[in-house]
Amino acid sequence: MPALRHRLPPILAWAGLLLFTHTAAEDTLTGDWGGLRKRLADAGLQFQASYTGSAIEHLAGGFRRGLDSQGLLDVSLELDLEKVIGWQGARFHAEGLWLQGSDPSSAYIGNFDEVSGIAGVATARPYQIWLQQRLLNDRVSLKAGWVTLDVDFMNSTGANLFTNASFGSPVQTWNGNFTAPVYPVAALGAALEWKVDDRHELQFGVYDGDTGGERSNLRTSNTRVAGDDGAAILLEFSRSYTLAGRRGTWKLGSGWNTGLTTINDTGEMSHGNGHAYVIIDQTLLDGIPQDADDRLAMFTRLGCAPWAERSVVDFSLDFGFTGAGFRKGDLWGAAVTYVSFSGSFVAAQAGAGTFSTTRETTLELTYKTSLAEWLTLQPTLQYVITPQDGAPDATVLGLVMGVTF
Repeated sequence: MPALRHRLPPILAWAGLLLFTHTAAEDTLTGDWGGLRKRLADAGLQFQASYTGSAIEHLAGGFRRGLDSQGLLDVSLELDLEKVIGWQGARFHAEGLWLQGSDPSSAYIGNFDEVSGIAGVATARPYQIWLQQRLLNDRVSLKAGWVTLDVDFMNSTGANLFTNASFGSPVQTWNGNFTAPVYPVAALGAALEWKVDDRHELQFGVYDGDTGGERSNLRTSNTRVAGDDGAAILLEFSRSYTLAGRRGTWKLGSGWNTGLTTINDTGEMSHGNGHAYVIIDQTLLDGIPQDADDRLAMFTRLGCAPWAERSVVDFSLDFGFTGAGFRKGDLWGAAVTYVSFSGSFVAAQAGAGTFSTTRETTLELTYKTSLAEWLTLQPTLQYVITPQDGAPDATVLGLVMGVTF
């Protein structure tokens, strides 16, 4: 591990430098700007900026060993339009991303479930730009503009801790089959949220069905609305409950994309494909005191694409446990993610001279610690079993640093 010994310490050095050159008890690295940040927030203007940096060492397996890094600068501005211009219940959001580095999965492993959740084509681009209107005492909200569906749909509280991209939204039976808007490319869309009561919520979304991918939108959000794109339509119902006195939430959802999709067996194009999913977040042991992080919780996400003949992934499953760490604010997690590639897709790949495994599994162990309110470090260990491209099982060690400005 010579590369790891020589290249990971700079990340720790940067974290230490940030920590020890800013000792004030602030929520952000840059503080309150002499009171200006609070005055702007009181006037309806809220600025947010964060940086996530990761170093990933490929210890064994895959195509080759090595170390690379990724970075993501996320900057946004939100306007409370009721405070700014008197527009009751309205909010405006504008956000931009700057991605650095490369995709370690394609360069070192050849796996489907990317080991870095922030990896992408290195570029700076505008991201989400939307207007939101809240109605009926905030029980109904409508958001429209350049948006991504993964912000509103298919989210799990427990899964969000993990660094492998598969644990983020959306589930793989969507993300593997469509190029509808998800991180890091936004597109035109709208989402309606209805909080039926304190326990039940219904969401409906319509988005452009095909962004064209990152390289087709290298320095911009997707502005194209072509007839062949179709529409991505999603519906999700969620319910909060208690089980043996422990809090829980389940979500049931489905999605349909009306755009063109490939029939695996023939290579012909046809309109329409969809999936369904179930998500459960369940507390097993409450925190002490009760408002602290859960001592133990579990999550699971299951996705199914019934039309396997036109899907890359026909089944996926995420499952894991999370809990409070040794220090206040620390979290640990252990999880597994599994994807099944449809038999027709695997056969079509073989017919085209390209190999694909029939399934891929990834295990992840992680621990996230807060060195300050604005600074986190998160070591992670991943083990990839049967990577899609057929390389040997891979062992990956990573370190993620998060800074809130």
